[in-house]
Formats: sequence, structure tokens, C-alpha cells
Amino acid sequence: MLKRIVVIVLAFVVAAAEAAAVANEPSQVDAPDALDFSYAQLWRYAQQQCSTKGITPTEFTHSWLAVRRCLKNTLDVVQLNEDSMRLDVGNQEDILGRHCPKLFEGVKCFDPFMDMVKGCVSEESYEIFQALRSWFQDILEYLCENNGANIAYDKDKHDSCTREINRYIITCAAENLIATPEVNRKTLSEENCSALATAKDCLLGKLKECGVFANGARLFYENFIQITSCKNYISQTKRK
Repeated sequence: MLKRIVVIVLAFVVAAAEAAAVANEPSQVDAPDALDFSYAQLWRYAQQQCSTKGITPTEFTHSWLAVRRCLKNTLDVVQLNEDSMRLDVGNQEDILGRHCPKLFEGVKCFDPFMDMVKGCVSEESYEIFQALRSWFQDILEYLCENNGANIAYDKDKHDSCTREINRYIITCAAENLIATPEVNRKTLSEENCSALATAKDCLLGKLKECGVFANGARLFYENFIQITSCKNYISQTKRK
């Protein structure tokens, strides 16, 4: 999962950079939805809204570049990437013990950028940014607890889940969710929420051989369900 965390961080940085490259396009960006969004959409929407608050695209991008500089100064990125590639049961405690403290510090690098975004977007949209940050924090806490006590890294299973996870997500969504145009996450019915919980359980079942991936999916669900009306039905929903 350390490799997965590196991928998550780099994916967000790269997606933001790609979004910044097309930031001058005049097209209007709709507000993101917690159930259907991309990193690039989040970036472009936040930049668009900040421009209405007097923050220029250049200033917005510089704020993000400060995050990247902070991460570079906080993390030993080259060593982190190398260690993530050679992670196994025999060395995971040593590797996690080396990098986890820096990863926790690295999360703080996002705070100034998050503060800026909070002043630009609606409270409902900002909840998505908060949920992403909380999800990443929860993954780190799960992964790094007692330097990996929760995990037993198996490269073959990890690689298999990496290849299959997108197919699993699509399959479980197709089998359990009914597309509802213009659905509002704040007004999801108990039936909608039950379907989401069933889709989540479907995905966790398919990922049962990869405990780290399963827990990453579980933590994603638990963070994002809190910003929907489904939080009102959690006590009635089976959670794993």
C-alpha cells in the first residue's frame, strides 16, 4: 500500500498540473459531486471559483507549487519510490518506520492550499476536498499503525488487485447501483444508501484477498458517506 500511497500523491500532483496546463480554457466547470468527480475537475473548479474572489490563475498555481515544494522538502521522494517498489513482508516494518513520520508531516503541506480553496468554494463543495484529505490521513493511520501491524504485504496479491480494481468497481456499481440523473448527495433516499452500501460490500468482497486495498476502499466509503444524507442511515447499514 505504500506504493499505492505514492501513486495517489503523484496522481493528484500530475492531475493538478495537467489541469493547470488547460486552465486558460474559457469553459465553465460545474461544481463537483461527491459521487462522481475527478482530481482535474476539482482543481479546475477551485481555480475557477477562486478567480471570482480575486485570486488569479497564476496565484492559484503558485499556491499549488508551494505544496509540491513542501512535499519535496519533507519527503525523500526518490527513496520513498524505491522502497515502495521493493516492499515485502520481510522489510515492511523497517520501510514504514522510515517513511511514515515524513508522510504524516507531508499531509500538512496541503493545509495552506486547502485554506485558500475553503475561501473560494461553497461549503458543500469544500466537503469533497476535506473528505479526500481525511481519506488520505485515514489510510496513513491504518498503514502506519505500529509500522505495518495491520498489513502483511504480498506482492502477487497486490499486483493482481492493482490490475483488477477498476474492473471490480465497475462490476459492483453496475450490479448494484441504478443511475439516477441529477441526484443530490444530500437527499439520497434510504434505498439509494442501501444500494451504495451493497456496492461497497461487493467491492470489499472482491478485494478480500488484498486486505490493504479493501481497507482503502472501506475508508473511502466511510469518509465520503459522511458528506451525504446516507450518514443518517449508517446505524441501519451493515458496515465492515
